[in-house]
Amino acid sequence: MDKDPSTLLRELKSATGWSETRLASELKTSQPTVNRILNGQARCLSTTLGAIAGLHAQQCGRVERRSSDKPVPLIAAGPIS
Repeated sequence: MDKDPSTLLRELKSATGWSETRLASELKTSQPTVNRILNGQARCLSTTLGAIAGLHAQQCGRVERRSSDKPVPLIAAGPIS
């Protein structure tokens, strides 16, 4: 991941229009924690970072990829004949 938690959270807040309270609820953390992360004043737990990254990918429609990553073809799930 190239972006820090503060950047991801700011992009998420901007894309969704959610308040800090709503972000906190979605991330299962507190509003003061969200505020500190938004302002770059706090490091966050790995679980919070994972929640931010997952919610960012879900809401912003972006998946971070390195330039060396190659797309993986999707295959339909189902029984193999």
